[in-house]
Amino acid sequence: MKKFKLFTIPAAALLGFSHVALADAGGDNWSISGWINEGMTWYSDGANSDLVQTSDNGTTLGSRVTLSGNVDLPNTGLNAGFEVIFEPQSKETPLIKANQRTFGDSNGHGIGILGNSINLSGGFGKLTFGLQSMPTDNIAVLADPSMTLWSAVSLVIRANGFYINKGDDARWGSFLNCFTAAGLRGAGGIGIDCNGIYRQGVRYDLPSFGPLSVAVGWANDDIYDIAAKYNGELGGLKTMLHLGYALNQGVNPTARTDKNNNLIEHVYHNKARNFQAQLGLMDPGTGIFGTFAYQHETADIASTRRAPPTPTVKLSDKTHAWWTKVGVKRAFNSLGDTAISFQYGNYSDQYGAMQAYDGVTGSKVKRMGFAVDQYFGSRLIIYGAWERLGLDVEGSAEAKRLYGSTDDLHIFSTGLTFFF
Repeated sequence: MKKFKLFTIPAAALLGFSHVALADAGGDNWSISGWINEGMTWYSDGANSDLVQTSDNGTTLGSRVTLSGNVDLPNTGLNAGFEVIFEPQSKETPLIKANQRTFGDSNGHGIGILGNSINLSGGFGKLTFGLQSMPTDNIAVLADPSMTLWSAVSLVIRANGFYINKGDDARWGSFLNCFTAAGLRGAGGIGIDCNGIYRQGVRYDLPSFGPLSVAVGWANDDIYDIAAKYNGELGGLKTMLHLGYALNQGVNPTARTDKNNNLIEHVYHNKARNFQAQLGLMDPGTGIFGTFAYQHETADIASTRRAPPTPTVKLSDKTHAWWTKVGVKRAFNSLGDTAISFQYGNYSDQYGAMQAYDGVTGSKVKRMGFAVDQYFGSRLIIYGAWERLGLDVEGSAEAKRLYGSTDDLHIFSTGLTFFF
């Protein structure tokens, strides 16, 4: 039986948390790491308001537990490893599932498998097989030197499932649609990071060239992507520049049915292209930081249909979005760093087929927010964040009647993230 010794390794370079690891004399290393994220959310949609307790930030940035390990393979110069990521998911997560109608008494949680992969690394770089984060996942999210990710990121997490109280039970996610990942449509629309799901595939990370890294990937079915990341220093500023391009040539049908399981809409496209970029800068001396993210997405729309007698309509095949955050992060008190930030985003022409049937020909979701993060060492963050979403539409008189006077959605969240 192998005997292990317990020790703590330094904080991870990306997310700034420490974790517990096990090692044996044979060079095997095993670790358990992750974070727990819980929060309180207050919303006001112009008609109603409420305060509820939630598991904040949905998936990926919500609570997660990672099991990982690696071992040197004898006489090969190679290292083999694995990673399994679990997510304790609440029914009250703000991402997609939570809205004005779903909050209520609930003690139900589920455990999802976010990732499950094996990797092999050496002088050639690193090959990873299985359910994993592909190269362009989070490409316009993580280039943020402040790493204030739990309070404010480029994609719309906290509000996309909320009804806008206009039209065909449309939600904010209905105007934040993605093409590259067919699942990120309708209430699942997130605006940016439109290849931001874990996929079953193969990823190859080339050997790093100093601060520059490049990765390519292939995933089921016929989805290819490539990403380049620069994480270094330029002119005395901490600099992060991430670029990525994804091509989805698989079959991407999206269908919706009504409560009687009758077909309402069907969108079919056989190719989608996604370009994303994010630049982040931070002055180590003053703590002043800023980040800017951009996404442009196109698709070859084969058909957009709704159950008869509604005619076929044309859905927008080009969308673009941008988002920026500026702020300062430094030790204003003895507790640890404090970050104060302001964000603004613009998500254009990401309306869905249901809105096209209603006569929408153009849309714009405007997002504004303010956040304060208080760090207690590297283990705990307490944050407060306010966001406002507004909607502008172009189109027919019916479209403007349904969506032209949509009330802004206000959400205030306060949360805690504990790293282990």
